[in-house]
Amino acid sequence: MPSLQFSVRIPPELDKKVKEYAVKNNTTKSDVMIAALARYLGYESKVPLTQRVVELEQKMSELQTQIEQLKASSN
Repeated sequence: MPSLQFSVRIPPELDKKVKEYAVKNNTTKSDVMIAALARYLGYESKVPLTQRVVELEQKMSELQTQIEQLKASSN
């Protein structure tokens, strides 16, 4: 089934945040908005794969930091 398109008006500050997030996470504004809307509506299975990968990478990075901190504190 092809994706549908619709338009919404958002405040300039929110658009700036969406753009920054998309650039930082190497994704598109559309994927950011789809993920946000899917989560808001409780439809997690429709969160784009690119967004899920970004989130997993962030969690892995956090875990690696915690592991390094634990190693440092045990020495």
